[in-house]
Amino acid sequence: TTTMSMAMRRVVCSSARAFVSPIKEGGGNPVDIFLSSQPTTLDERVKLAKTCPWESIVIESENRSSSSGSLPTFHFHMPSGEEVSFCGHAAIGACSFLANKKAIIEPENDSRSNSLPSVKTVSFLAAVDGSRYDAEVTGNEVELLMNTQHCESDCNSQSCTLESILAEMGLNMSDVPSESESGICWPTYINSSVARPKTLIPIITTERLHAATNPQNAATFGKMCNAIDSTGIYLYSTFTKSEIERARAEQRNLTFECRQFPRSSGYPEDPATGIAAGALAASLHKRQISMWDNDKSGECIYYMYQGTSMGRPSKIGVKIGEYKRNETNPSLDIAYTGLVVFDSLSNSDLE
Repeated sequence: TTTMSMAMRRVVCSSARAFVSPIKEGGGNPVDIFLSSQPTTLDERVKLAKTCPWESIVIESENRSSSSGSLPTFHFHMPSGEEVSFCGHAAIGACSFLANKKAIIEPENDSRSNSLPSVKTVSFLAAVDGSRYDAEVTGNEVELLMNTQHCESDCNSQSCTLESILAEMGLNMSDVPSESESGICWPTYINSSVARPKTLIPIITTERLHAATNPQNAATFGKMCNAIDSTGIYLYSTFTKSEIERARAEQRNLTFECRQFPRSSGYPEDPATGIAAGALAASLHKRQISMWDNDKSGECIYYMYQGTSMGRPSKIGVKIGEYKRNETNPSLDIAYTGLVVFDSLSNSDLE
């Protein structure tokens, strides 16, 4: 018993939701955040991840060998245990956790536990590729900054048609706007990536967007995504050209209703997907679909609302820097903004 106790290491686990709606309760994308003061093995992290019904993140409190100094390392995991390179909502949640760790883990009293620090900078390393990220945390709001390449590719219609993808979700080709109908060339049936490829499909109205169903057969849907090299289908609402011109005249940022159906995450729909929202924003910005006219195509802000049809309303802010058009896969500065709430705190033991 003594030997086992010495071998056991305790990690703190906080369950949080990132990208929650500022005006509606119950939203946001859940993430379990594990904090370890020592390095962990892949087997240990996989065991922790498999205890979670959604994505999880393991924070190793610092990386002393980093050339950037002592920075925490973030390991992103799917419920299957698979480790992935990046997960937007998990990163947002973990940054808020680190910034407010003392108030969350060791609250002095009830009123103090609800009082979050005003502003704090959190930097971390992504474990898979060693990339450094920085975030600014103000209360329960996080702005996560990243510089990444934006890649686009057409989906292989010979491997899997757009029509068959739509049919799997209860939609059809009449639900996809044509350029002649809307006056806008929306990014359609392309894989867009700022981290992992998401397939973008515009839907003609918000009503038809929310008429989409979960994939009829999870295994068939997974094979469809694999056939087009996609990690998930991202449906988004659209506007007419006159609606965008009105937004420009009123200097309103564009807002989109979106839905994400992941390839194989262990659940049919995602209430908030940071990397999909970033991919959509980058593709829209590339085509100058924004509140600005063609002469003002620098920095833009987009707001993606997701999780509405699930009863888990979420809001993702994406700010895109100037698109460097002279590069094949342009380097973009992207800032995600989102609110985080913490639901529970517990401890887990690693053997």
